[in-house]
Amino acid sequence: MKKGWMSAALAAVLTVAATGALAQEAAAPPPASAEAHGEPHRGDGPPGSHGPHGPMGPGFAVVNDLEQLRRLYAMSGREGEIVAVYHEVLNKTQDPMLRHYVYDALAREQLKPANTDQAIATLRTSLSEDLVAANKPPRGMPAGLPPPAQPQ
Repeated sequence: MKKGWMSAALAAVLTVAATGALAQEAAAPPPASAEAHGEPHRGDGPPGSHGPHGPMGPGFAVVNDLEQLRRLYAMSGREGEIVAVYHEVLNKTQDPMLRHYVYDALAREQLKPANTDQAIATLRTSLSEDLVAANKPPRGMPAGLPPPAQPQ
C-alpha cells in the first residue's frame, strides 16, 4: 500500500515537473536563428527535441539527475548522502517547480528512518514557499492592482 502511494506521488510530482518545464519553455522567446546563417543549433536533436536538455528542458534534466543520484547512492549503501545533495540544490535554485520536487524528495528521505517531525517541518517549509508563490500577482499585471476575483 505504501509503495503504491509513493509511486503515485512520484508520478504526480514528475507530471507537475514536466508540465512546468513545458510551460516555461513554451513561454520563452525563440532563439536567434543560427540556421539562417547555415549553422546548426547547438543541442539540436531529432525532430521533437526541444533544446540541449531534451524535450522537457533543464528543469526535467535536474529532476532526472537527482533521481539517478538517489538511485546510485541507494545502490552503494549510502542512502543518507542524498540529503546533502537535496540541501545543495535548495541553496542553488529559486525555481519553484524544482524546489517543490526537492522538498518532497527530502521529506521522503526523512521519513525512511521514521523521522516524521523532520519530514513535517520540511513539507511545511515547502507549503510556505508555495503559498508565497501562489499569492504573487500574475506576470504582466501591475503591482498595485488586486488579483482578479476567483469564481465561486
